[in-house]
Amino acid sequence: MSWLFSFQGKIRPLPYALLCLALFVSQHLLVAGVLRAFGQPLEPDPWFLVMPLRSLSLRAIVIFDRSAGFIEILVLVYFLIVAWALSSLAFRRAADAGVSEWIAAYAFVPVIQIPVILFLSVIPSRRQAELAPEQVVSARPTWVPAAQGVIAGIGITLFAVAVGALVFRSYGFGMFVISPFVVGATTGYFANRHGEIDASRSVHLVLCATALGGIALIGFALEGAVCIVMAAPLGVVAALAGGALGRGIALSTKRSPAETVSAVALLPLVFALESAFPPTASFDTSENIVVEAPPELVWRAIVQMAPMDAPPALPFRLGVAYPLGGEIIGKGVGAVRRGEFSTGTAIEQVTEWIAQRKLTFVVLNDVPSMRELSPYQHVHAPHVVGYFRTTSTSFELLPQPGGQTQIVERTSHELKLDPVFYWLPLARWMVHENNARVLAHIRGQAGRSFRAGN
Repeated sequence: MSWLFSFQGKIRPLPYALLCLALFVSQHLLVAGVLRAFGQPLEPDPWFLVMPLRSLSLRAIVIFDRSAGFIEILVLVYFLIVAWALSSLAFRRAADAGVSEWIAAYAFVPVIQIPVILFLSVIPSRRQAELAPEQVVSARPTWVPAAQGVIAGIGITLFAVAVGALVFRSYGFGMFVISPFVVGATTGYFANRHGEIDASRSVHLVLCATALGGIALIGFALEGAVCIVMAAPLGVVAALAGGALGRGIALSTKRSPAETVSAVALLPLVFALESAFPPTASFDTSENIVVEAPPELVWRAIVQMAPMDAPPALPFRLGVAYPLGGEIIGKGVGAVRRGEFSTGTAIEQVTEWIAQRKLTFVVLNDVPSMRELSPYQHVHAPHVVGYFRTTSTSFELLPQPGGQTQIVERTSHELKLDPVFYWLPLARWMVHENNARVLAHIRGQAGRSFRAGN
């Protein structure tokens, strides 16, 4: 199995085509198995054929509930493993065919990998004598290529975020997976191009380039610290896979450093594709709590909500948006609600008003999902507005025996970040924490009124 992920050696067309077909189809089988396990029909669509993970993620609201977050992560891990294997096979096929091994970076990218696989499956092998002679370079490793690799990785990180976020406004595989992969590949290549360094040192250099790239993003006001920390696990895995590719290219062919441009050129292509087909996943949540107070006092605590003074959990103190209170201006359907959050004021409109029974409102103007932790007052990070938003909220009051009241809070949300299976569990957790905070506050306010005889 380790051979499947190695960037060494060669493979001929037929074995390559069969292995790639098996790996690619295994993704569809996994999606079909997950759908069957959750009792959902397959319903193939174009996304299912070319990018089964996207097809599955668009239906995540129907398939998974909050307790199935670990399944979402396992599905994403499998797709990353398949992408790594397809990239390593493309590397060995390119070496056998005498084409640039940098094509393996393209084999790592969903959708783009399909024409790459087809091309490498039909191009014939070339005899060794037909291949271009290797460049003669010094076998003595120095600190210079290592520094070049780290600097190149930092530069590509800044380039990727600036182009992807500010030009294409794309926050998907290109930003969180492909960009770190290219950073790792470039760092691994430059670090080994003047002579082999051991694998562990290559890994350290890739991690160093990735970490310094994140620091550079903060320094250039392109990202905040919390966002970088949240994306780090996904980015590190992709960077390590890219580092293995770059090291393999440096050790096997000694190709010109100019060929790294082909990998960097991949990024705008991916950003453009994602901008044309942006991901959007919708999900709903439901929380409930029992209050030691009658419905009329609970209703008053909802429509006349006092400011919340309970301290939030650590991630929210570091910048993630959390509620501070709410005020309804007017009465009945059409009334305006001002939802106060740590990042601003959300403007909401009441769409359902059944006194002491149900209140529903839609969000007209949402607040930023977080305030970036940064030395700068303003950070150029478009994802904090509009890429994760709440669309509606409702409170339903259900009278219980003994004068108690059960509150059922339902919320609906949109997530426009990819990979959905990585960000969806985090989004659900944040929503759960905020909803629990609101319900606990209502219970406390209504309970105090009840005990005071109000």
